[in-house]
Amino acid sequence: MKKLLCAIFMLLLVVSPLCACYGQNEITDEMFALDTIITFKITDNDIALATDTIEKCKDEITRLENLLSATKPDSDIYNINNSKGEKVKVNAETAELIRISLDISKSCDGAFDISVYPIVKLWGFDTKEYKVPDDNELKDILNFVGFENISVSDDNFVTIKNGMNIDLGGIAKGYIANCVRSVMQEQNIDKGLINLGGMVVVYNSDENNDGWEIGVEYPDTGDVFAKFYTKTPFTVTSGAYQRFFEEDSNRYHHIIDPNTARPSDSDISSVTLITNDGVYGDALSTAFYVLGIDNTLEYIKTHKDSTGESYSFIILSKNKDKVYISSDLREGEFKLYKAYENEVEIEVVDTKFV
Repeated sequence: MKKLLCAIFMLLLVVSPLCACYGQNEITDEMFALDTIITFKITDNDIALATDTIEKCKDEITRLENLLSATKPDSDIYNINNSKGEKVKVNAETAELIRISLDISKSCDGAFDISVYPIVKLWGFDTKEYKVPDDNELKDILNFVGFENISVSDDNFVTIKNGMNIDLGGIAKGYIANCVRSVMQEQNIDKGLINLGGMVVVYNSDENNDGWEIGVEYPDTGDVFAKFYTKTPFTVTSGAYQRFFEEDSNRYHHIIDPNTARPSDSDISSVTLITNDGVYGDALSTAFYVLGIDNTLEYIKTHKDSTGESYSFIILSKNKDKVYISSDLREGEFKLYKAYENEVEIEVVDTKFV
């Protein structure tokens, strides 16, 4: 049967900012990068400043994509992947991001692993030439997967096992999100929102405003089933409905379990994290999908985020009939849309750190 690619890039629908914008100018723009459409919305009294901020954000996105993409010739990651096991000198940003990746991998027992790129290529998710590998191919490819075979020296040399490939696709967008928010802050604009495709970045110079209203998509429908209000800088969603193909009535999605080399058989439909650090939010949203509900809730209760705060989350079950929300998103902060009030049960999880 012919294979079918389905993709949903706009995992989060930003409904509106809950703050007065009277007398201010809102500038919107977009660009294609990071394999998605990126949208910008900057509000400020100074039109020139708002426009300049968007251009600076675009430049930063382009710079970091060229530095961190596995497919860009002469990028740090491209050079590492073509090193044949020899050490490679990389930019300090690249080295630090790989260090963080390894720390996250250790903390979640490898549920997140930047070395799964050979598996991603085997399934054809990099080229869109999809195939279902046989058991022998999957067994063989696991010989070239494992974050413990990656090392980063203090002077920013990276070494990987010969035959391995790495990809920062599961964490780089979070780092880019951190950087573009820093641009908005340095420009001292009034407020701004950037949607990086599954990663929403917000900035408000006035902490007294009511924040932003963000909607979460109900997988496979394009509908928004819930909304919440936030002032927190980053919101990221991971789900198997992002990218997948179908063959012989079976669906194969892009979130790989590093232990099996197969798409993760998770009891989660989607994970949304609301966080102060885009890097950790990006990586852990993927890790949590692989870990499943029980292991994710255990992780959240025993790990704080990189800023020392508890994680805020919205986890929709595989059957899409139950949503788990962190206790800081109680009624008033999180609400189901009326059409889903009888379809989805809400369970509030106490996120008190153990």
